[in-house]
Formats: sequence, structure tokens, C-alpha cells
Amino acid sequence: MSLMRRDPWRELASFREGINRLIDETIGRRFPFPGWSEWKPSVDVLDKGNEYVVRADLPGYNPEDIEIKVTETSVSIRGEIKEEKEIKEGDYLVRERNFGSFARTIPLSTPIKPEECRSRFKNGILEIILPKADAAKGRILEIETE
Repeated sequence: MSLMRRDPWRELASFREGINRLIDETIGRRFPFPGWSEWKPSVDVLDKGNEYVVRADLPGYNPEDIEIKVTETSVSIRGEIKEEKEIKEGDYLVRERNFGSFARTIPLSTPIKPEECRSRFKNGILEIILPKADAAKGRILEIETE
């Protein structure tokens, strides 16, 4: 007799995650019908204490193809690659490269200073440095008596 209880909901959640991962890896990123699935770049967000660092994989993009918008509480990345229209060398045997646009917004848990943010792009990797705003400091009020 086992003292541990079986949790069918946990097993079902694990199964659902596996199915979602399978779909994403096989057809989710390159589904042949526009609008059915949207490609989004892989993103890492690091908390370095006094700043956030966001790194996004954008292979095939040029800096002119990318727009970054920062607010006090989020960073948004948009990009677009136009499809090559005139291919005259031959017919495709395999066509897997992505074309089109993407948009990604990353919420931040600590306010940042938009005016001090900076970015750089090298070897298909976009890096955005987001300095954190100083935390609002409170004070203890003295109670006046008459």
C-alpha cells in the first residue's frame, strides 16, 4: 500500500505541457498558413541588481528592421523581414526561413529609467540595457500634538 496520493491533475498538466512543446517545435513556429501561428524571438531577461539586460535572438535581421520602445514598466521589440520576391535561380526544394513581422512586450517588475536605456546589435543578438529607477524612499512622519 502506497502512502502517496496520485494527483491526476498534475499528470494532466505535465501531459499538456509536453503536447504544447511538441506542437511548438514541429509546426508552431513555421505553420504554413499566415496568422495561425506567430514567430517570436527567443528572449533572456537578466536582473543585474541596478539594471535589467534583455537579449533577443534575431538572426537575419538588421538594426534598421527593429524598433525598440521602452516605458517605465516595459520594453517592446518589433521587427520585420520582407520576403524575397524574385527568385530566378530555381525552384525551392525546402523553404523554412521566416518572413514577416513580430512584436514582443516584456513587462518589468521594477520601474526603469527610459531616458538612460541603450541597445546594441551584434551577430544577430539584440541586447538592451535598462537601468532601474531609484526606489521611492519614504519617511516617518512625526505626529504633531497641541
